[in-house]
Amino acid sequence: MTTSCEFEFGFWDVTAREDAAFWVSGNQPFARIEDMNTEKGAEYPDVVTLEPNFGWPLDGSKVWSPPDPSAYTWGWWSEELSGEDGGFSNPPKLITTFTENHSSAGVTLRFFATLPKVVNIKWYDLSGRLLADEDFIPDSMLYFCDCLVENYGKVVITIPAMSAAQRFLRCTYILFGALEILDGTRVEKATLCEEVSPVGLTLPINTLTLSFHDDKGRFRLLDPSGAYRLFQWKQQVAATATVDGKRRGMGIFYLQEMEGEVDSLVDLQLVNIVGILDTIDFDGGIYEDVPVRELLDAILGPEGIEYSLDAGFEGETLRGYLPIGSKRCALQQIAVALGAVVDTTREEIIRIYPMPTVADHTVTPARKIVGHRAVLEELFTRVDVTAHTYQLSEETRELSKTVELPGHRRITFRAPAAVEAVTGGTLVESHHNYAVVDVAAEGEVLVTGREYVDNTTIYTAQIDPLPAGVKSSTKPIKDATLIDPARASAVARRLLSYYQMRYTDEGQLLPGDEKIGQVIELQSIGGKSLTGPIQRLTVDLTGGHLIKATMRGA
Repeated sequence: MTTSCEFEFGFWDVTAREDAAFWVSGNQPFARIEDMNTEKGAEYPDVVTLEPNFGWPLDGSKVWSPPDPSAYTWGWWSEELSGEDGGFSNPPKLITTFTENHSSAGVTLRFFATLPKVVNIKWYDLSGRLLADEDFIPDSMLYFCDCLVENYGKVVITIPAMSAAQRFLRCTYILFGALEILDGTRVEKATLCEEVSPVGLTLPINTLTLSFHDDKGRFRLLDPSGAYRLFQWKQQVAATATVDGKRRGMGIFYLQEMEGEVDSLVDLQLVNIVGILDTIDFDGGIYEDVPVRELLDAILGPEGIEYSLDAGFEGETLRGYLPIGSKRCALQQIAVALGAVVDTTREEIIRIYPMPTVADHTVTPARKIVGHRAVLEELFTRVDVTAHTYQLSEETRELSKTVELPGHRRITFRAPAAVEAVTGGTLVESHHNYAVVDVAAEGEVLVTGREYVDNTTIYTAQIDPLPAGVKSSTKPIKDATLIDPARASAVARRLLSYYQMRYTDEGQLLPGDEKIGQVIELQSIGGKSLTGPIQRLTVDLTGGHLIKATMRGA
């Protein structure tokens, strides 16, 4: 069995792409320069052109241009051919302007068919002051123009000449930064840890720990010009694994922490998209029969995060309350109310689905490595779920009394409320969890209104009658504030059923296709088996892709 792993990441300005505006001289009328500035760039077949002795070979290696050019994206394609010496009489020029300062280790360009002889790039700040002026000689179609520049607001790329006579300039991709591919001996250690809660009681963060050799010295922490300075929180890393020639994506991760030795070893700590959501606040509020999809859109939509919602949850509505907190916490509250698995494993989207109940995969003893450990978990014979109903009080009371400085001030409440009056300022925005008040002069600001009262009821599911010799043991669920009385009984029954899967097995497996959340049958040599969901997988990507799996079953 042969295994390998690969990591693609970049040190680029994560906001430059969306902030960029382009102007180009002499582009073909069917080509849109903006198509370069996407994740994949422009894409089109190798079409016949009017480039002498090159653009129209007789071997059939090129295809005719499509009748409808809009069927493809073309990027930067000069109107003018280069001269006999390769030079342009009017050199193609691309000007990119930004509204904010940006910093990157250089510019990556992807050319098509013919390389330029030289590329000139000038960087300016927002006031028009020249920051850097460099010439580059490309030696590959995907070429990194290596020049670290900080706080630029304008980039001018000029192509004075091509490497051959009578050729168009064709460029299909631009990135304000550099792509880095880590593979082979450069990767010292890589460990992937994936985890889910089958019933939504928690929302774990998947992690990737990556150590690699910095042969080029770009990431040396003591080098003031090193590219590590441009690493930003949320820098994206794509992980890929290959087992016996079969490539598979292992997920998208985001930089959380970086450490480096003085010499050449760099350690990265990365998290999945749930880790990003853990850093972003959500305002919450009181919800009355809000569709699940509408609430998910409010949480994930502003971050541009795609998700898929299982058909069984379509049309579901939620009632209850969410305090101000992280978007991860809000998503977990939805999960436990629905009984949903929230899964980002090896996907670029968040998948929300009910826990499977039937095993669709069998792990035979031949794939188990000696050393598996089985644990008998605590027995719960009863689950108490607290249901929440929020009702607006009839009593007007003080919601907040603070001394505020002039300006727009956001004042948060200790409990959800409806604002009725503000003294010491002007109410700008009223929310269940806060008010925004415009304060003209420093002084006391008093906010009054009516609070929502949390009326709670406990719903119980239990084993009845208890087996002989078994003592009653209760698992309480108190703080799931999106569980209302209509849901509570079903939640209690679902959790009681989950807690009857009392056996946890943990141990190593030879490489396979298992994923977290999947229900498997784990067989033993003695003929016994354990069936239940995989809750955690740790994959040693540099150690033969051995899997350490944790499952809970019966």
